[in-house]
Amino acid sequence: MRKYFRWGCLLTQNYERVSEVAKISDLLTGKLTPPQVWELAKNAYVEAGGCHDFSHVERVYRLALHIGEAEGAELQVLALGALFHDIGRPEEEQSKGELCHAEIGAQKTVQLLTKHFLYDEETIARVAECIVGHRFRKGEHRHRSLESKCLFDADKLDSLGAIGVARAYLWLGERGGEVYQEFSKESDPHGLGYCPPEDDSLQREWEIKLKYLKDRLYTKTGRQMARKRHETMREFIRLMEREVKGEE
Repeated sequence: MRKYFRWGCLLTQNYERVSEVAKISDLLTGKLTPPQVWELAKNAYVEAGGCHDFSHVERVYRLALHIGEAEGAELQVLALGALFHDIGRPEEEQSKGELCHAEIGAQKTVQLLTKHFLYDEETIARVAECIVGHRFRKGEHRHRSLESKCLFDADKLDSLGAIGVARAYLWLGERGGEVYQEFSKESDPHGLGYCPPEDDSLQREWEIKLKYLKDRLYTKTGRQMARKRHETMREFIRLMEREVKGEE
């Protein structure tokens, strides 16, 4: 039987699972070999904080391919989108939210793919669309492609569950945030815009964003995965509040 390998197997050289998604010859279209693609992406995150470092990218990549396989997405476009989706974060951080990391990241990815690869303009445009649309706070973006929806869902799943709790405290720790803050949505001046670290907390993120994610994902596969992660995070926040109040 002829063996078929998923895009991730070519990029990392450590996947042993056989897939019927794409032939090797269909994926070897760039000037660089797939391991070099992986290294190119990895090097783009060397200065990233723990919340959005390359381990986050790897998790989103795996989630995206899992969802994409189940939903019938084009995995090459999806894999590239996942690998480069957060490379615009330094510019957003420096601008304190004035610049959108999704839009900047899409621009930088177009430049990288154009410089290093032989992908056609349509493929590069599809990858850029995935990256532009992965940000939750850019609500005006309309997801036109299945690949864009799969990447959005994968990225948001990494914000939920046990991983989501860990990432939230990595983010707060990087910025001098606190373990717990009571939060009132009615009195919050920031909404979905930029929030300074001294005003942010896991409780705030849960109330303005995270508890709504499971119902805002696009794919059936993503929504199914989100339900358990939602309950895990909700229970953690409930227990933390009881411990802070001395009730447990």
